[in-house]
Amino acid sequence: MQSSMTLLAPQMPQKEGYSPREIRAQDRAQHLELRINVLKGLLAFTTALFVLFLFSLPFLSWLFNDVFGFAKDLCETPAEEIQCGSGLSYVEIAEKLGRRSADGMLVGCGCEDGILRDWSCAVGTTSFSISYFISTAPGTGAMAALSAWPCIGTWFYGAGMLRKLSHTEGTNAATLDFVGGTLVAFQFFYGLFLMNTTCLAPTFHAISVALFNVAAVVHYLAVAYTVDRSTRAGMYITISVAVGVAAIGLGSVWPESPSWLGQHAFWLGECIGLSSGMSIAPISLFFGPGVPDKLLVDSAAPLSV
Repeated sequence: MQSSMTLLAPQMPQKEGYSPREIRAQDRAQHLELRINVLKGLLAFTTALFVLFLFSLPFLSWLFNDVFGFAKDLCETPAEEIQCGSGLSYVEIAEKLGRRSADGMLVGCGCEDGILRDWSCAVGTTSFSISYFISTAPGTGAMAALSAWPCIGTWFYGAGMLRKLSHTEGTNAATLDFVGGTLVAFQFFYGLFLMNTTCLAPTFHAISVALFNVAAVVHYLAVAYTVDRSTRAGMYITISVAVGVAAIGLGSVWPESPSWLGQHAFWLGECIGLSSGMSIAPISLFFGPGVPDKLLVDSAAPLSV
C-alpha cells in the first residue's frame, strides 16, 4: 500500500546539485527575465510604431479624410476661404477630391478639421509640419498615445538606468540630478507642445517646441556623457542627436516652394529629429549596460519564495 501511494504522489523535478531554495530563486530570476524581455519587445514595437506614425502622417490624413470619408462630415470650411501654402487653388483641389457638403457646396479642412489636418495642401501655412498634421483632436490624442511608451522607456532606460548604475559604479549624484532634471524639462515642455496646438496658440506652441527640443538635446548628450561616449551606447546616442539636430536644421532652412519637397522638407526634418530623439530608450536597451534588468534578475537569486 505504501509503495503504491509513493507511486501516486506527485514527483517534483529536482535540479541536481541545487537545494529547493536555490531552485526557487533561479525560477524567480527566469520569470523576471521573461517579463523584462516582454517589456523590451513592447518598447521596441511601440517606438517603431510611433516612428511609423510620424512618417505616415500625410498618408493617414488621406486615408481617413478622403478614403474613409471623414472629410465630408468633419470639414466645413468653404473652399474659397482656404489658402494653400503652395499657391494652388483650394477650390480646384476640393473639386478634384469631391469635397462637397450636404447642400453641394465645396468645402475644405480648415484648422482643427478632419481626423488629421489636410494632406492635399498646407492650409493656412507655408509648409507642412508634424504640428500641422496633429492639430486636430484625434491627431493630438494619437500623438500623445503613441509617444507614451517611448517616453516611459526614456525614463526607465535613460535616467532610470543611470541612477541604478550609480549603485554599482558610484556615478556622481549631481550628474544624475542634472540628467533627471533635463528629462523633467523635456517632459514638461513636450506636454505643453501637445496642449497648445498651432490652431489654438501658435506662438506658445512654437515656444514649447523650441524648449522641448533644447531640453531633449541637452538630456541626450548628458546621458551619452554619463554612460561614456566611448561606449557603443554613448557613441550611438551622440550620433543620433547629431542626426536629429542636423535634420531639423536642414528642414528649417530648406527653401519653401510649390514642389513636394519644398512643402514637406520641414516635416521630414522633424520626423527624423523626433525619431532620433525617441531612439534613446532602444539604444540604451540594446547597446547600454542593461543595468535595470541585471539588478532585477540578480536581486532575485539570493531570495527565497
